[in-house]
Amino acid sequence: MKIKKIVVASNLCIGAASCVVTAGSVFELDSENKAVIKFKDTKNSGPAEREQLEDAGITDDTLLLAAQSCPTKAIFLYDEEGKQVYP
Repeated sequence: MKIKKIVVASNLCIGAASCVVTAGSVFELDSENKAVIKFKDTKNSGPAEREQLEDAGITDDTLLLAAQSCPTKAIFLYDEEGKQVYP
């Protein structure tokens, strides 16, 4: 699997920060305690193409672990064909 796009569903996020612990180079909590994606020049909930990430070199395994660590399944991952691969 090759992860191409990441989306954080802010309405599902409860600020558990497990994604930040797992992949702090890609995720952080904003002022409302919601997870956001670290882009090269900004931060928001996405969608984010892989090459837009501040840490574009992060592994697919780490991104998947971060998404799986979310207790509310608020992180959505998509492959190169646009198919949802998680959750």
